Amino acid sequence: MKMFRSMLVAFALVSSLALTACGGSSGGGGASGTLEVSTDGEGLAFKPAALTGKAGGQVTVNFKNTSTAQQHNWVLVNGGEDVAATADEEAISAGAPDYLPTTNVVGGTKMLQPGGAASITFTAPAAGKYMFICTFPGHFAAGMKGELTIAP
Repeated sequence: MKMFRSMLVAFALVSSLALTACGGSSGGGGASGTLEVSTDGEGLAFKPAALTGKAGGQVTVNFKNTSTAQQHNWVLVNGGEDVAATADEEAISAGAPDYLPTTNVVGGTKMLQPGGAASITFTAPAAGKYMFICTFPGHFAAGMKGELTIAP
């Protein structure tokens, strides 16, 4: 019985390690799973500015606004620079800095106060390259954008 229990514990440990190794990752180079993104302090940039995911997988983005003075959000658009520009124009036209555009948007966080954090979960779109932006007025135009590459 003691040997059976030891084997069961060993099996559970090996299974746990295998699942951990195959699970999602954080940061810029991860597969579908959890991605960690922040602002670059007071700079109008995302850190990291390049993320990866797998088509059809569940993706959670944990976004942290590390600025001490500026509001930011994280918005993934369904396309590249032209689609991002349209989403940004929609947000600016709304006249409210906390407005989240709805046209060609996969998902996004609310506008965060300095030091704030938020998470969103969505199903990754089809394989391709997608832009993420901050829609606070003027931030996208100043270069606050990044790219999410979705692999097949």
